[in-house]
Amino acid sequence: MQHIREIETEQSKRDARWSSARTLADCDAYMAIEAQRMGAHGFAFLQRPEHAVRGPSWMRGATASVVEHYRYARKIMGITDEDQLYA
Repeated sequence: MQHIREIETEQSKRDARWSSARTLADCDAYMAIEAQRMGAHGFAFLQRPEHAVRGPSWMRGATASVVEHYRYARKIMGITDEDQLYA
């Protein structure tokens, strides 16, 4: 039904990007985009008010998870700390 009405969801857009990958470079680009997307969702998740009451160890773990998403994306794209202005 979705293809008949041409309704695009975020999941269908990701599926289309993955299905159009033909080379390893395409796969790397897809994985980098997904890692950055999950990192961005993680930062938004950490800012929610209900997480203010959680302990410091939870916050360190959650922050480390978000940082690892971005580290993974940078690794895939070949970006080093020297390449970034804020490093």
